Amino acid sequence: MIRLKKVEKEAYMNEKAIGVFCENNFGGLEVVGLPYGGDYVVSCFNFGNGRKNIGISKIEYTMTGRPYFRRYNRRYYFDEIMRV
Repeated sequence: MIRLKKVEKEAYMNEKAIGVFCENNFGGLEVVGLPYGGDYVVSCFNFGNGRKNIGISKIEYTMTGRPYFRRYNRRYYFDEIMRV
C-alpha cells in the first residue's frame, strides 16, 4: 500500500479537481490526480468546507473490464465520475 507523504498531500490540496463523484447535494469525492503512470488515483472528500481525507488508491478492474478504485471499502467506478 502506498501512502502519501505530508508534502505530497499539501501539493494535491492545491491542485484542481479532475473529476467529481456526487455523494449528496453538498459535495462528494474529488479525483485530484493520477500519479505513477495512471496505476493509482489520488482522491479526497469535499462537502463545501474544504478538502478532507486525501488518500491514494489502486485502480482495479472488474471481470468485464470496468475500472474502479476503493475508498473506505466502497467502489467508485470511473464511468460514474463526472469530469471537471
